[in-house]
Amino acid sequence: MKRMKIKIAIVSILSIFMMIGVLPLRLQAGSVPFELVIKVNEQGFFDANGKALGERVEIPKEQKIKLIFEHVGKPEEEHEFVLLFDSDEEISSGMISSSNPNADIVFRTGEEGELYDVFCVVVDCDGMEHLIDLILVAT
Repeated sequence: MKRMKIKIAIVSILSIFMMIGVLPLRLQAGSVPFELVIKVNEQGFFDANGKALGERVEIPKEQKIKLIFEHVGKPEEEHEFVLLFDSDEEISSGMISSSNPNADIVFRTGEEGELYDVFCVVVDCDGMEHLIDLILVAT
């Protein structure tokens, strides 16, 4: 009987630790309500369906946003994007290429009308004449 009580106590304690450890992970996983897939090649920016993105893209205001950059260009192409906001602050996506095809930027938008500038920082980027800055507008 004593062994059974010890086993129940251990299982209970492990269950509590499991809930403490897993619950925050579940909350984090669902904490990005808006994702924008941006496919990139030397011709420019495209949405998840391959439609060219205009110079301005509307995104929800006051929400956590995840920009997902996907390399869909030639094997030798490389891009690294920066999100510029609040005049001086920036977040880098990290490099994307055929060997590392995905990178992302996660940030929180502000009030309606705020602008966020996305651009490639690779100096010898093959597509710079097509990869004009992408402006995100909080709406």
